[in-house]
Amino acid sequence: MNLPAEELPTPPRRKRDPEFWIALAALAVSGLAMLSSLMQVGVQRNQERAMVWPHVTAGPAFSGQGFALEARNKGLGPALVRDVQLQLDGRDVADIPALMDALLGPGHGYGWDKISASDLENTVLAANESLVLLAVPWDPRIREAFQTGSRVTARICYCSFLDECWISRGGLDHDRVDRCPVPPAGP
Repeated sequence: MNLPAEELPTPPRRKRDPEFWIALAALAVSGLAMLSSLMQVGVQRNQERAMVWPHVTAGPAFSGQGFALEARNKGLGPALVRDVQLQLDGRDVADIPALMDALLGPGHGYGWDKISASDLENTVLAANESLVLLAVPWDPRIREAFQTGSRVTARICYCSFLDECWISRGGLDHDRVDRCPVPPAGP
């Protein structure tokens, strides 16, 4: 029997069970708990980074004995030093003998008997640890070479234990890098 559309009986409204509403509420609470957990993981990751964050600087030290170039980790975690490049007046030098030749000229008479040096490359510098990279005793030629301030600097590339890396160009100038060593910045 075909009834006209206006005479068709309307289906009874289905009433939702209390179990449906409980299940829906449980799903919403689970979603909020998961969101909260994800946010907590992010906060924990940032705290972990801060706990092992190194901050390496290199700077001059002048004393009654002479000139020294010191590297210091002022951060909270150890620094894995990957690359160290000495510079004179902002230009890279190959090694300490080349630095002394450029600073004082050939035949300067400064050999390893007068120079103290430490190799920081591929080592770990602990938090609050410092290391003298280069120390040269005073004589009139060294004093004259440093009359205008510190001409000798170091560019240091280092990483944290979380494999986050930075390059330090002297004082507070630090740049985040993907890996070490990095090519030198152009003048």
